[in-house]
Amino acid sequence: MNNSTLSCPKCGSTSLYKNGHDKYGNQQFLCKLCHHSFKLSHSQKRKNFPFPYPKCSSCGKAMEIHKVRRSFVVFRCRTRHTKDRVPFNFPEPVTFIPENFKYFRFPLFFVLKAFVLYMKHNMSYRSLAHSLNIKVSHVTIYKWVIKLCTLFSVLFPTFTIENVFSVHADETVLVFKEQKYYVWLLVDHETNLILCWHVSKYRDMGQVKVLLEKFFGNSKPRNIELITDGLGAYESAVKLLFRNINHVVVPLGKNNQCESKFSLLKDFFRLKRGLKNTKNLAKYIQGFCVVKNLWKTHNGNINCILSHLHSFITTS
Repeated sequence: MNNSTLSCPKCGSTSLYKNGHDKYGNQQFLCKLCHHSFKLSHSQKRKNFPFPYPKCSSCGKAMEIHKVRRSFVVFRCRTRHTKDRVPFNFPEPVTFIPENFKYFRFPLFFVLKAFVLYMKHNMSYRSLAHSLNIKVSHVTIYKWVIKLCTLFSVLFPTFTIENVFSVHADETVLVFKEQKYYVWLLVDHETNLILCWHVSKYRDMGQVKVLLEKFFGNSKPRNIELITDGLGAYESAVKLLFRNINHVVVPLGKNNQCESKFSLLKDFFRLKRGLKNTKNLAKYIQGFCVVKNLWKTHNGNINCILSHLHSFITTS
């Protein structure tokens, strides 16, 4: 490889070629004339784990990471090829659920933390992979998020709150790949929590029926106050299907309980640069609503949110 910008520090020749990398990942070069090997950068590789790496019992040199498993790290000596295991040390013991997280190599603590940070903060998969104290690919984090969203769609189909007397309903449109998708939300007036949600391609009375049936569940419809905008689908559904509901119409743009959630949801998809697979739209909205409710319930304490999700998954 002839490179005019590089020259050998020993003879000054520019006839060089690449000669692999050192143990820290720095590019090495070899001179074709004097066969001198050199490198331009001398940065050392950062440690993937905070605890001290073990030393080989035979030669006394520091060992390198060989494999990362669920609860321990396997180290190996480059010279003697001896191996040693070091368990993870966390403030609280973290257990694994074989049924739901069968193929997860990392502890559940990292999986839940990556999920909450992705849904709440404006972080991409690659930035999450760099922020965690483990060596993980951004594709792996993507699979974590999709799997957790699918799991929470079963564990958290709706949020049940006692003594709900007034709710807000509204819909918004999201455009992906020149196709419109409507997101429907039902928000409690007192607690400002998202009670249930629905994703559809249409905006008619049938979608309102699905949203309200998710809210009532298997119980009989009770007397509540439904606050919406002037969309005719709400009025038709209340008159024909849910006559015990007191329907209150507010001017367009004044249904702030739902519209504040929609603004955050649109910012979420805008910063993620849309969706490559529109089939995951309902899963992302499911995870967004779950994290949004937990963030408000626990006043933004991420440790309480992680412990709540962990305990809920392990007991389900």
